[in-house]
Amino acid sequence: MDKQIFISEIFQEYKKLLEEFIKFKSVSTNQEYQNDINSTADWLNQLFKSNNFKSKLITGYDNPLVFAEFYQDKNLPTVLIYGHYDVQPADINDGWSSDPFTLTISNNRIIARGAVDNKGQVLIHIATIFKLIQTNQLKYNVKFLIEGNEESGSPNIERFIEENKELLSCDSVLISDGEMSAKRPNIEVGFRGTFNATLQITVGSQDLHSGIYGSTAPNAIHILANLISKIHDEHNRILIPNYYENVDDINDEIRQNNTNIPFDIEEYKRITTRKDIILFDGNDFYTQTGLYPCIEVTGIIGGYTGEGYKNAIPHKATAKINFRLVSHQRAQELFDKFNNFIKTNIPPYADFTFEMDGSNEALKIDINNKYIDHARSVLEEVWGEKVIYKYVGGSLPITNYFYNSLKAPLVMIPLANEDCNMHGVDENFDIEYLIKGIKFSVNFFSK
Repeated sequence: MDKQIFISEIFQEYKKLLEEFIKFKSVSTNQEYQNDINSTADWLNQLFKSNNFKSKLITGYDNPLVFAEFYQDKNLPTVLIYGHYDVQPADINDGWSSDPFTLTISNNRIIARGAVDNKGQVLIHIATIFKLIQTNQLKYNVKFLIEGNEESGSPNIERFIEENKELLSCDSVLISDGEMSAKRPNIEVGFRGTFNATLQITVGSQDLHSGIYGSTAPNAIHILANLISKIHDEHNRILIPNYYENVDDINDEIRQNNTNIPFDIEEYKRITTRKDIILFDGNDFYTQTGLYPCIEVTGIIGGYTGEGYKNAIPHKATAKINFRLVSHQRAQELFDKFNNFIKTNIPPYADFTFEMDGSNEALKIDINNKYIDHARSVLEEVWGEKVIYKYVGGSLPITNYFYNSLKAPLVMIPLANEDCNMHGVDENFDIEYLIKGIKFSVNFFSK
């Protein structure tokens, strides 16, 4: 069969399946959608069974896990493909151009919640492998693990993997759950770790009249703001003592790789809606986001914010803080350093609590294996461009669990366009990228 016709047939079937897949409001962060979560898992389970997979739902680890397997020959390598069927919340009143749970095509883009994160990307491999099985071209044994709690932190997925190593055993793990940078094929080779923490400052037990006590009584918001202002210098370099301790040396080869990744400042401004980029020590964007830790204050709560004015001095102020760490740093160590920074910098008349909420460590991926080599070769064939090896600023905890438990090479291949607006309004999958994603999947699994 002509290759273009073959790809076109997969794409047409893919669209039909994605339209059904998208309709499920599989939002894992809200119990209101539990029926949709269960229905999505059932739909996937039946889809695999109807395409000659042995498939089952696994419960006892939060939302149902879908595990499906197509086994051909013990002499063939086995690839485990991971994805997730749960999505972020979405409502047309948030500003979507169409119903987020109805597949819409506009300006050569598929628009829907889950279009890239992660329904649209994992479905590329599902639809492709179905077609390769039908035409007797699949050159691997294949396992799929598709979970329903990724967007809510996957609280029990580590336990599941640890307790089911034999079920999940494989020669390599393939994950497509990200965006491509610089309009070139990417292989992700590292992820920052992360933890969240809540800092609360108190200076008494009640708010005070700002006229009677103004300029004499401590103000919790002022203290919090002053503390936050001391975290970074004007270039966003962290000023907390020894915070960059244990950060891996960034050699010339890595810096050269990162500076060779095309970076368009105007495209950055368009995508982020920010007027500029802030870098320290002569870093490029990819080095600073992928290989250095960061601290971001993501929310501040304090005082009166309703209609009109209360004119009272707040006795309490709270900051939500997100920490990103890199390889060989440990979450508890950074937490302790920040805790000491607070103690050193708040006045003696203020009290504080500082609490960590969950953590996962950073990961660097070994790229010296035949599966990465195969992926690179296929990507460069499909795109006609050299692969970019990218250190990702975000976190993907599942990679640590697979790496530590299965000891199988990780092949991290994002397929989505950089301006896909993942988690945002009008999440979209550029059809040009989608078609190339199908071509990659076809060539990867048929050779």
